Order: sequence, then structure tokens, then C-alpha cells
Amino acid sequence: MKVIDFAKSYMTWFGAGEMSSISRILLDGVCTLINSRGEEDVFYLIAPCRSEHTHSDGQLIVMPNYDFRGIFGSKEYKIFRNHWVSNPDYLDDPGLDTTGGRILEESGLHHTKWDDVKLNINYFHNIKELTNKQSVVDSTLNNSILVGQTELFNDKTQEKAILEYPIKTMNVIKGIPRFQVDTGPILVPNFKHDKKLKVNSLDIAHIVYNLFDRGEYISRKPVQIANNDEGPITVTDYSELVKYVGINKLYAVN
Repeated sequence: MKVIDFAKSYMTWFGAGEMSSISRILLDGVCTLINSRGEEDVFYLIAPCRSEHTHSDGQLIVMPNYDFRGIFGSKEYKIFRNHWVSNPDYLDDPGLDTTGGRILEESGLHHTKWDDVKLNINYFHNIKELTNKQSVVDSTLNNSILVGQTELFNDKTQEKAILEYPIKTMNVIKGIPRFQVDTGPILVPNFKHDKKLKVNSLDIAHIVYNLFDRGEYISRKPVQIANNDEGPITVTDYSELVKYVGINKLYAVN
């Protein structure tokens, strides 16, 4: 089984033209969508950053600032711009769709936006699967690099998704033993989707589990927090809880 070395895996986009900016960004997670015919589509979540005036000789940080992150497949992309406030009136790109008032989402095909997009994926060579709680505790306390994989199934459509992600937070108890993964952001599937682009069937989430056959994740969604004279006030945060039955696998790098 191949396990991704997330510290050495990148998405790199190349802007249009020789003088355009090139951006290399680390990966936070991977989701492989597998349909009922066994056909696979792989999507990668890039690490978040802040909005910036790239290569400017003046102020670099965009104000008001926003959270920038994206999902990239072999042909498709999706970008999220999560702003400070609900229903911002300072957004100056009418070509983007607003979801929940605060987060702007843009999706499409690579070739419409960049000259090229490259996904450079590297894998560990010396790994072992942690098949019991004691091995998870031992590897954690030995400061081994840990990577998680979760398989999710949809019985109605016979679709499957395989999530892969670096374990950033692991909680353990030595004497019992017990473990609990708490990590993110990762990519999770929305099996109820009916989208033209497959990249739009994915959500950003954090995942928590302490068993090998079930767990929970909380997805990043718009949530209403109040009302004013102009209507509902929403923020976009981790707010939709999902409990799942699936397969959680943990790997340690030797």
C-alpha cells in the first residue's frame, strides 16, 4: 500500500505568460472517489494561506483579508475565499458565486485559469500499518510520522471514497491503551451531490475517531448566527457533524 509523504508533496500552478507568478503549495489531504464501475478520480486539498498582493513592491497583505484554499484534481479545481464578515460588500469580482454570504467559491478546469497545474506526489518507502491500539500508542510516543486513511461507502450508489491525510494531532493513554485521532483539514465526499464537476462534490472537514471501524467528521459549511435588517448573518466554519461507519487505517513511518 502506497502512503503519501505530505511534507514532500505539492500542487504547483503556473500563471499565464513567462512573467506570471508560479505558486507551490503543500498538500493537506487527498480524496479518491471511486464509482460503481471502479473508475477513480483523485483530488488534493492544498494548505490554506492568506490573501496577498503577490510580488508587490508595496503592501503585501490584502486588506480586508481572507482565507484562501483550494482543491485540485487532474483537470478540475475549486478555490475557496473565506472572508471576515457575512455578505461582504467589498468583494469586487462579480464573476464568482457567493455561498452562505461569506465564502466565495470558484470552480472550473485548469486550462481556463493557468498555463499548467502540476501535482508532485511523493510516497514513503518504509511504512508499517498499525493494526491495534497498543501499536498506535507506541508509535505516537516514539514520535513516528503518522498518516491516516479512511474508507467511506455509499450503499445506495455503490460509490466509495478513500481519504488520506497526515495525522497532526493524536491523543493517547498508555495504561489502557487508547488513542484518538483529531486532525484536519481533510477532504470528504458528499455522496448526495449532483454536480457537473466532480470537484464540487467534496467538502473540507476535520476528522475525529478512536476506533478502526467508525468515527466522526465536521464539515466546513455556512451557518446562520444572527439576523439584521438586511437578512440573516452567516459565517462559514466547521459546523456540520457527520457520524460514519467505515474503515480507519493508521500507518507509521519507520
